[in-house]
Amino acid sequence: MSREANPFKKMPTILMPDELMDKALRRGEKVANEMRKKELPWLLKARVVEENKVRTIASVVSDNLQKVIDKTPPVRKLPKFYQEMVEVLVGIDDFKKSMGAFKWASELVKKLGNEYAKKIRRARTPQQAGKLRKEFIGRVKSILEQIHPEMAFVAVAREKLKELPTFKDLPTVVIAGYPNVGKSTLLKKLTGADVEINSYPFTTKGINMGYFGDIQIVDTPGLLDRPLYERNDIELQAILALNYLANLILFVIDASEFCGYSIDEQINLLKEIKELFKVPVVVAINKIDLVDDNKVKEIENKLKEVGVEEVVKISADKGIGLDELKKLFIQKFREHNLN
Repeated sequence: MSREANPFKKMPTILMPDELMDKALRRGEKVANEMRKKELPWLLKARVVEENKVRTIASVVSDNLQKVIDKTPPVRKLPKFYQEMVEVLVGIDDFKKSMGAFKWASELVKKLGNEYAKKIRRARTPQQAGKLRKEFIGRVKSILEQIHPEMAFVAVAREKLKELPTFKDLPTVVIAGYPNVGKSTLLKKLTGADVEINSYPFTTKGINMGYFGDIQIVDTPGLLDRPLYERNDIELQAILALNYLANLILFVIDASEFCGYSIDEQINLLKEIKELFKVPVVVAINKIDLVDDNKVKEIENKLKEVGVEEVVKISADKGIGLDELKKLFIQKFREHNLN
């Protein structure tokens, strides 16, 4: 499945039992009023009015529930990133169970509508036809009340899932590094001023996205910018979900340490990121315009000690080394057949 759009954007508004019944009863009464205008024998007219009311109510309720099913993507067919997000946000098992309740109710209401319509056609008096219609409405209300918890659950799930960011089906670079190392500036310089900000669970700042050519670059403030021991389980799951999105990690180091974190602290975070993600990691030493060559060399030597041989030296603010960085992205994607 393509990552062209958030697959949950098309989920319709979930009506609660009272709202859905009100909608169905109004539609049923409207149809009944049209039937009452027909010139028919009194018993036949009563049957026609009540039968059409029942069929309309059944159709509105059943179709509404079915629409939710049709517009909700099957979890097993989603890209792994979105599957992980469903698990993190609402729980896959609970989500599937709730969608199953919609299917059960939709099919049962449709079946009852046909059964009661046939009974009404055989009614011997207008009173009997009216009694059958009321009996049918009572059963539909009971069914909807039975799945009320699942309807409420799906309504909440919809609000959470439709806010997930939209990703294009392109080779993707995810930027990591401590706060204030220059990630946002780098993203803007690499992709131009047109940086999209999308909401993302578990971070108050949202997710920043930009593009150059056919490469998508994602900055995740609040996720990949501090040690794992500071995380709760939900945050860790959200980070792990990025494994299914990232084809390449760009880790940014602030050579000046003006970000407030030492080089050693930054390299420790890099080691965690390398262990966490099963994709190539590119390291960029940023703010080289603020330090001397000896400092840069010292950082390079420390990186070699942790197994990082390939480093790009840049100044995002001054635009130094950015063309080299772009070429490295393209090279890495070609090496891994991602272009």
